[in-house]
Amino acid sequence: MYLKSIEIRGFKSFADKTELMFKDGVTAIVGPNGSGKSNISDAVRWVLGEQSVKSLRGGKMEDVIFAGTQFRKSVGLCQVSLTLDNEDRSLALDYTDVTISRRLYRSGESEYYINNTQCRLKDINELFMDTGIGKEGYSIIGQGKIEAVLSGRPEERRSLLEEAAGIVKFKSRKEEAEKKLENTESNLVRIDDILGTYEERLEPLRIENEKAKNFIKLSEELKNKEVNIIVHSIGKVQEKINSAEDSINGMNTSTEELSIKLTESKNMINSWNQKLEAIDLKNSNDKKQYYDNKSKKQEVESETNLLGERLENLYNYIQKSSKEINEIENKLANIISDKGIQDKELSILRNNQEDINKQIYKYEEDIALIDASISDKTSLVKRLKDDQIEYLRNISNLKNNVLMLKNDIDMLTEKALDIKNSCESYLHSIKINTKTKEVLLEQIEKIKQKIDSLQENIKINSGQISKLNSALSGKEKELKELNNIHSRLEANHNMLVNLDKQYEGYNRSVKTLMGDVNKGKVSVGKDSCFVLGEVISVKKELEVAVEIALGGAISDIITQNEEIAKSLIKYLKENKIGRATFLPLTIVRGKKASITNAIQNTEGYIGIASELISYDKAFTNAIEYILGRTIICSNMDSALHIAKISNYSFKIVTLSGEVVNPGGSMTGGSLYSKNANIIGRKREIEDIKLKVRDTGEKIIALSSQIQNYRNNIKALDEENLNLKDQTYFENIEVTKLKGKINAVDNESSKLKENLVVSNREIELLDEKLKENVEELSVKEKELEIATNNQVENDKLIAEIEEELKDKVKEIDSSKESLTHLKIKKAQIDESVSNKAIILDKLLLDITELNQKKRLIEDENKKSEESINRCKSQIEHNKEAVKNIENYILELEEKIKEQDIEIIRIKEKIKLDTDNMESLSLVINKKEDELHKAQLFLTKLTAEKESLYSKLNDELEITYAEALEYKKEIENMEEFKKEITALKNSISALGTVNVGAIDEYRELTEKVNFMTTQREDLIRAKEELAGVISEMTDKMKVVFNENFNKLRENFNETFKELFKGGSADLILTDGDELTGNIDITVQPPGKKLQNINLMSGGEKGLSAIALLFAILKMKPTPFCILDEIEAALDDANVARYAEFLNKFSENIQFIVITHRKGTMEASDALYGVTMEEKGISKIVSVDLSKEAS
Repeated sequence: MYLKSIEIRGFKSFADKTELMFKDGVTAIVGPNGSGKSNISDAVRWVLGEQSVKSLRGGKMEDVIFAGTQFRKSVGLCQVSLTLDNEDRSLALDYTDVTISRRLYRSGESEYYINNTQCRLKDINELFMDTGIGKEGYSIIGQGKIEAVLSGRPEERRSLLEEAAGIVKFKSRKEEAEKKLENTESNLVRIDDILGTYEERLEPLRIENEKAKNFIKLSEELKNKEVNIIVHSIGKVQEKINSAEDSINGMNTSTEELSIKLTESKNMINSWNQKLEAIDLKNSNDKKQYYDNKSKKQEVESETNLLGERLENLYNYIQKSSKEINEIENKLANIISDKGIQDKELSILRNNQEDINKQIYKYEEDIALIDASISDKTSLVKRLKDDQIEYLRNISNLKNNVLMLKNDIDMLTEKALDIKNSCESYLHSIKINTKTKEVLLEQIEKIKQKIDSLQENIKINSGQISKLNSALSGKEKELKELNNIHSRLEANHNMLVNLDKQYEGYNRSVKTLMGDVNKGKVSVGKDSCFVLGEVISVKKELEVAVEIALGGAISDIITQNEEIAKSLIKYLKENKIGRATFLPLTIVRGKKASITNAIQNTEGYIGIASELISYDKAFTNAIEYILGRTIICSNMDSALHIAKISNYSFKIVTLSGEVVNPGGSMTGGSLYSKNANIIGRKREIEDIKLKVRDTGEKIIALSSQIQNYRNNIKALDEENLNLKDQTYFENIEVTKLKGKINAVDNESSKLKENLVVSNREIELLDEKLKENVEELSVKEKELEIATNNQVENDKLIAEIEEELKDKVKEIDSSKESLTHLKIKKAQIDESVSNKAIILDKLLLDITELNQKKRLIEDENKKSEESINRCKSQIEHNKEAVKNIENYILELEEKIKEQDIEIIRIKEKIKLDTDNMESLSLVINKKEDELHKAQLFLTKLTAEKESLYSKLNDELEITYAEALEYKKEIENMEEFKKEITALKNSISALGTVNVGAIDEYRELTEKVNFMTTQREDLIRAKEELAGVISEMTDKMKVVFNENFNKLRENFNETFKELFKGGSADLILTDGDELTGNIDITVQPPGKKLQNINLMSGGEKGLSAIALLFAILKMKPTPFCILDEIEAALDDANVARYAEFLNKFSENIQFIVITHRKGTMEASDALYGVTMEEKGISKIVSVDLSKEAS
């Protein structure tokens, strides 16, 4: 047995399906650190049932599934398969190849398979028990484990050495036996408790049992008497019943005749009712259609009216819109006209403004010349006039503020409108998100359907795999049977060939002589002498007859001449071998019989024996000498008839072996001879050879079919794995889509929040608008106050100027002119500013009116389209109303005809109903009489039934059985007294438990059964104790024997690897099965020391010595070594490599290494690389082919 291949899929860094093929010898697996070499040994350990995640260098079992890379998705499962060559049947399975598989899903489910058949981990452990293969065996030595063998805990070391010693199987059986013994002891305790309870109940039940038997005896006697009375009573009641039945039968006949007439009337009424119902139904349907059409007509007319109203509304709307457009156009014309006027006025005002500025400048120069002579009042006037200017500026500013506030109010209104539009946008986005979410949910549903489809395909494939496995099992069973047949045929063929070569069946002297001739011991050529039985060929149906005809002559030796015969006779004499008959072809003369026509025409005649067989013509004389005068016929009657015709001059043999000898003697009986079947042997050899060839071809064909089945199963299994992977990815896609839905939900939430914020902003804008309106009101009041102040200031200036009129006439005129100019300038400035604002508003009004005009025109177009549609619908509705009115008139005519027919049928029903009622009165009278008779019969029947019921229920007997108890009763009163006396006797017994009889019997049986069970358990306990003791002794013997071998092997391998020194294994603190095992070593030139005191390299080499010692004692089919020589120097690596080559004759090695020396010792190399980051790939090199 050896490891043929490993198939890895999705395990750790092996994301893709990877297959490694192995041959005998040493296979090295090399590659840089982190490339995934050790993942191969982990995969083998894992598939063999490793449950420790720590041993697999992970945190949790899910870590062994490929987790994905930057560019690769993770996979949903991993699978590892080992295929072992089992030609030598080392494993207890009748397969040439055994495939062990393990599969793990991300959900945590784990599956094990043996040859694609699901199994338990226990089955795999039992399969490899005591082979060295397994997670606890020594066939896989991983990184760090080599040193742990030496430095680890004693129990860990012991488990490895017990596996090597071959006692694991016994230990497992012993543990099972101990568990069974424990169960047996607890069962014994339970049985003793049960037996104690049963024995307490046994005596009271025995007393009740006797009482119940007496009760049954009296009850039987009482039953006989009661049954007899009941049978007599039933006979009397039956006579009365017969009389009543005759009377009832007469009444029934009369009633039936009347009932027939009544039925005919009812049928007639039913017939008319059916017609009436049909007409009613039709009438109802027609009326329904009538009213439905009337309703439909009203609906259509209503719809037409509505359409007319709508049409009128549309015309009014268009007319109104047209007027509105005219008004807008007029407004536009007026505004444009106003704008032109305002433009001109603004131009004039600006020219005036420039002229006034020049005049003011001139006046100010003149006033500056006479300013020094102005008095305090002039200064006051000047201040007042300056105030007047300030008032005018304030008034202008206030007017500007009022205008700005109005503009702000307009802007706030517009902004509020924009925010409302944003709110609508948010609502629209929320709707879009809702639609997007629906689309995503639909995608999830589609993916889920796809997942369901994938799972359905997995289910179908699993069903096909199950069917194929079933078919495969049948084919393998057939192959096994064919192999057995083939093996038996080959064995038979070889046996017959050997018998033929050894001349088996011939007499001893001929057998010995021909054997010596073939061996060259006799100075005679092999082609110069032949045994007679070897040179002839006979048809199967003639074999018995020819063999009987030959008799002892079958062992005669044919020679080419008499000299050879003389030489052979001499050899027989000299060697005291015995005697033989020789037929020299040169001197022997055959005498062929002359057969007459009478013999040939005899029924059953077949022919002369020499003519019926095949042989080389060179042997004719010898064959005719022996068989030339022997006749073959079909049966004894034919033989006697031919003998009589030939005057008993020939030897005649039948097909079944009877013989009529010359002279008339006869031979026959059972066929037994040492020479039997010598002639048929060659034919049988050929027949078997053909059968061997046929079975061989069938085996090849069947093996091909089995391989096809396996390939199909594997393909379906692969497809299932791919489908499961796809399912996993689709589930991930569902998760992603759910993530998108969450994102959409979050976005919708944000939009809703924005909507709330916008609504709040609108509220704030409304508040601000309100504030601006209030502020505008305040500013307008301030403007009014400022205007009043200006007026009062003007009055004050006039008064002061009046006082200074005489004094400053000259200057007054100039200053007054200047003041008027400045006032005029302020008024013109204000007018220019106002004109500019008015122009801006006119432009805004023009834009708004144009937009409004366009909207109205668009609405008019839509209204005209609606008008066309309404007109079309109105025409269609008028046509429909016309059709409905015609149909309503037709229905009115039909309904009138149907009403007349209903009245006619009702009259006929009334006549038949009157007739039926009169018949019913007569029948009722008859039925009353019949009812009275039936009541009497029922009473009698009830009495009879009561008697039967008493028989069946109380006495539990049928009437037929009761008749057997019937006897003549001479005195009924006396008979009844006897019954009463029996009842009193039964009452005197008191309470009787009839079930006590069965209960007592059952309890007795249970006690007997439990006693037997107890005895069986005691025997089983003794047997189990014996088995445990035997197992313990056997384990000790096997362990001691193998432990001593291992000690010797360890010492030898240690010396070979270290080139001297010594090593030993020592049992301490217990016996062979419980003691710790210590390792002591003495490297060359050093003192004897404990293994833990050695250097790392020495420990490693010592552990390798122990490993090879175990393999030498008990080779494992394959051994995986993961960098166990990492701590060795080059010289020790070379020695390690030598050992690998030496042991590779019997053991297949798979070594994971970095060391050049180990690679050089390998027959094949597998390179592990990571072309793609995080993904292990395999490259192989066959070094044996490279070397050749």
